[in-house]
Amino acid sequence: MATVAPPPEAAARPSARADALLRRVELRVGRRLDGILQGERRGRRPGPGGEPSLTRRYEPGDDVRWIDWPLTARTRQAMVRVPELEPVLTAWALVDRSPSMDFGSGQVTKAQLATEALAGLGVVLRRRGDRLGVVATTDGGLDLVRPPRGDRRGLVAAIAEVSAVRSPEEPGRTQLARALTTLGRVARHRGAIVVISDLPPSPALENALGTLARRHEVIAVEVRDPRERELPVLGTVRLRDMETGQTRLVDTADPRFRQRLEEVQAQERARRAGMLTRVGARHVVLDTEDDWVLPLARALSMPRRRSL
Repeated sequence: MATVAPPPEAAARPSARADALLRRVELRVGRRLDGILQGERRGRRPGPGGEPSLTRRYEPGDDVRWIDWPLTARTRQAMVRVPELEPVLTAWALVDRSPSMDFGSGQVTKAQLATEALAGLGVVLRRRGDRLGVVATTDGGLDLVRPPRGDRRGLVAAIAEVSAVRSPEEPGRTQLARALTTLGRVARHRGAIVVISDLPPSPALENALGTLARRHEVIAVEVRDPRERELPVLGTVRLRDMETGQTRLVDTADPRFRQRLEEVQAQERARRAGMLTRVGARHVVLDTEDDWVLPLARALSMPRRRSL
């Protein structure tokens, strides 16, 4: 039986939506981040304020802005100071697309916020001339692998493909540690690893992050929703674990339940913070109801622990 190919405009819709999302993010980043990230790394486009690494005679074709006029006057020969340029930084972003990321109590789910954060990360890296590779996982395997690129077209394609990844229908716990271990074999060159997830703490995840942190700069982007921290008083409701599919009937007005819930959440926050501190990862928290641009910018502008 012959199949009918979809019209060209249908195939172009995911890329069109990704391009529209990227344009919105570029506008927000341009307005909010100008001046915040300046000076965090030296650019690869030399300017008059570049730091010198080599002093030599002027040669035809040299940028006239490199001319060191005091030195030229002393030696009576045209001398230039060539700026020292940093190598291109290669970063990898792992986007968690497990079932728990589909939760959202407002207009935006955690998965949608993760995609916006990915776009923001790509915009910042492109402004610096760096490259970004993108992988996505749903159950521990790498469901999507896009090699590092530094152009806008590659970023649009990565956003579209990440948005198309769907969480598995069969319930199961997130195996983020297995995905990070696999990513460690893919990201062979020293660079940066950005993990965008709700980061359920576990010994396996800590080991995987610690292994990556020995070679790479690790940035853990925790995506969360306010309803995961505080439940409204709704009486008796049925709650479902989005990863295991298990349901439980609870009384949200019961003071003992609410106290126990707060204790469990505080313990998990402490475990997560301790885990990331021990492995030496930067930690940034993005909330589905708050602005994510400035928290992400602050995390990216922090001094690196070592030269990349």
